[in-house]
Amino acid sequence: MTEKKLILGTVQFGIPYGVNNLVGQPSKQEIFTILKKAYEHGIRTLDTAAAYGNSEKLIGDFLQSNPEMGFKIITKIKTDDSVDFEKSLTASLTNLKIDSVNTILFHSFTDFKKNINKHRNSINKHKGNLFEKIGVSIYDNNEIIELLDNDLIDVIQAPFNLLDNKTQRGHLFKELQSKGKIVHTRSSFLQGLFFMNKEVIPKGLSPLIPFLDEIKKLCNQYDISVQELSLNYVLNKKYIDGVLFGVDNVSQLNQNMANINPQLPEDLINAIDEINVIDNFLLNPSKWKI
Repeated sequence: MTEKKLILGTVQFGIPYGVNNLVGQPSKQEIFTILKKAYEHGIRTLDTAAAYGNSEKLIGDFLQSNPEMGFKIITKIKTDDSVDFEKSLTASLTNLKIDSVNTILFHSFTDFKKNINKHRNSINKHKGNLFEKIGVSIYDNNEIIELLDNDLIDVIQAPFNLLDNKTQRGHLFKELQSKGKIVHTRSSFLQGLFFMNKEVIPKGLSPLIPFLDEIKKLCNQYDISVQELSLNYVLNKKYIDGVLFGVDNVSQLNQNMANINPQLPEDLINAIDEINVIDNFLLNPSKWKI
């Protein structure tokens, strides 16, 4: 089932997030309702991080109150100079109120490079016990290339969407899978940019407007919403194992689930595949100047 590929992101649970987020953080009651509804929809994996405010604690409260809802957990650990890997992982497990997580990620490639040798012994000690898989959240293709033959890394989480698409890194995702690595994607909605009226798009992102217009033109041509296309384009790719997406409320979650339709027209998929944003720094929210 397509739902099995879906991973619910929870950064919104702990901090205000997204260029198009106008409502801020949801309440604890709303978060619990989102998680219950996600489980009912067949979603079985949550993505969080120690750095996402109190997201881990809220998820832990939910899991404690609903032990029958067995979500797999992906979390990103803190590994700066002031935090020990083992202590950070233990703190996350305490917050989550569970004995182990499915996957831990380094927050960035820089974080991985800086800390991997220092924490290698702890990783080897606890892998298969406190966590099953380890990975890296990356931002660009050079980082993927450096990780292709790294036997320690099981999972790569990377951006992928209607603009940050097959043209940008599809070939590398295929190579990752050929080497036995798991590919998870994030930024399916590019922080909500796809849903914004171009009149309110920040000036620094205005070079993307022609591409956004092209997407809307294709949506009109094929009678499909931007929301529906955004999620299903990524779900359509066989070289992607998991698709991370976030919501601010239950209504958004229900709408996303109602939009799932993996049978997109081949011509539409090919048209999106061919969109080529040359200035790809515009696709990296961490570099946005808005």
